[in-house]
Amino acid sequence: MNKLFNIKQKITDGSFANSVTILMSGSAFSQIAVVLMTPFLTRLYGPEAFGLFSVYLSILYTLGLLHSLQYEVAIPLPEKDEDAINLLALSLIMLAVCTSIIAMMTGYFSHAITAFIGTPELGDYLWYLPLSLFGLGIFQIFQLWSLREETYAIIARGKVQMNLATIGSQSGLGLWSATSSSLIFGEAVGRIAGGFGLAALSWRHIKRNLSSLSLTKIKRMAIRYRRFPLITSWSTLLGGLSHHLPPLYIAGTLGVKEAGWYLVAHRILSFPDALLGYSVEQVYLAKSAKVIHTSFHSFVHLFWETVKKLSLISFIIFSLAAVIAPFAFAVIFGSSWEQAGVFVQCMSILPFIQLIVGPVSTNFDLLELQHIQMYCELLRFILLALGMVIVHVWVAEAWLVILCLSIAHALGFLVIGICSWYTLGLYQKQKRNVYKS
Repeated sequence: MNKLFNIKQKITDGSFANSVTILMSGSAFSQIAVVLMTPFLTRLYGPEAFGLFSVYLSILYTLGLLHSLQYEVAIPLPEKDEDAINLLALSLIMLAVCTSIIAMMTGYFSHAITAFIGTPELGDYLWYLPLSLFGLGIFQIFQLWSLREETYAIIARGKVQMNLATIGSQSGLGLWSATSSSLIFGEAVGRIAGGFGLAALSWRHIKRNLSSLSLTKIKRMAIRYRRFPLITSWSTLLGGLSHHLPPLYIAGTLGVKEAGWYLVAHRILSFPDALLGYSVEQVYLAKSAKVIHTSFHSFVHLFWETVKKLSLISFIIFSLAAVIAPFAFAVIFGSSWEQAGVFVQCMSILPFIQLIVGPVSTNFDLLELQHIQMYCELLRFILLALGMVIVHVWVAEAWLVILCLSIAHALGFLVIGICSWYTLGLYQKQKRNVYKS
């Protein structure tokens, strides 16, 4: 019993907190820089430019969910480094194939795609997409390797490089030409700089395992972790569509100006999740992957401690945001962004739930119960789709559209949170059945 208590104390009080602090240091610096530069960018670029940029980001992030068919998510899981390095190689191969396909599609069909989603003016800029996607994929793959190695300082440095390159490029280009093209190109520059920067920082920890690479082992890893492309990829895609459909819907129905307001409101509301939630999620994933094989009780304890602490923090943050934003946005970002403050008030319920649920939703991958995640993401997508149908038929005012979509989306995240808790009992039940047989 004393051993179990010591394990719990180590996870919740020591190394877990230290690891979160290290990741948060990089996230804090880069995210604070982004937030501080946003008022400058909103005075360079108008809501329409940000609106087109939001559509571009929605397309990028949706495609980015499948850049390696989710094989990269499995990198922290193998017990042996030789298996993990072959998973990393497999992920890079999938990324190269995916990026090549997207490059061909945007070369031939960019105008048709943007006309279909109601933003034909974006067609001339969609060729930046393969560059952004490749940089995004490189960063995520090497980030997950660094999580496996628990080299959190490297991840923090990589995030700083990426975000500083992005805001620096967008600011400099905006002074020359304040168009959506400058925002998009600056984003692509940041992704490439961040991805290759993190790869370079990770190289010292990777090169010692290169001798274990082989085509046979790569094939074996593709088969061993086939559930990730066959099941996880679909649930992840559904989750991505749920997350990134609202900007596309807003741009296509309300207009690109409203989509710009939505993007800036979302950027401010995403700051706590990007700073705290993201860091907690990555450390929760890494720590859980190690302790789950030695003490499942410690894993359950870690789950509930994470939920309780994030619930309190999330309530305080987003209650304050909902009260302050409508009065502060016009002063901070400029008179043309006053409505974005109202959007923050309407949207606050979504990041409140998301900050709590996001980190512990990695249970589906940790426990290899991805089929449950797929059902949850399907239900979340259905709830959001129903919300879109309701607002399309009965709601006309922009702020009410945002509120209804946020409530529908928050309900979907609540379903995922409940199912993340359900996986704990299901996994234990499955283990007991295996031991009995």
